[in-house]
Amino acid sequence: MFRSHVVRFLGVLAAFTPLLVALVPQVDWVTLIPLSVALLGGAEAAQRLENRKTADALAEPSPDLAAELAQARLALREVEHASTVATVKE
Repeated sequence: MFRSHVVRFLGVLAAFTPLLVALVPQVDWVTLIPLSVALLGGAEAAQRLENRKTADALAEPSPDLAAELAQARLALREVEHASTVATVKE
């Protein structure tokens, strides 16, 4: 479950960091800056991975489109074959 929602979890953790400073005044906020940067960097990397997966999926033809293309090629071969047979009979 975590792997499929990594971006959401990292975003929530990054948003929780300033809230932690507000709720617990004893926490030194300067020490939380690297944590926030790391969380946001991880979220950015995960988002780029998701964007790449989406772009790859959009670049592939859909199975329905591939089937329609195969059917059109088959129909074209049948027409070519029929015209070749008709030419030979004449």
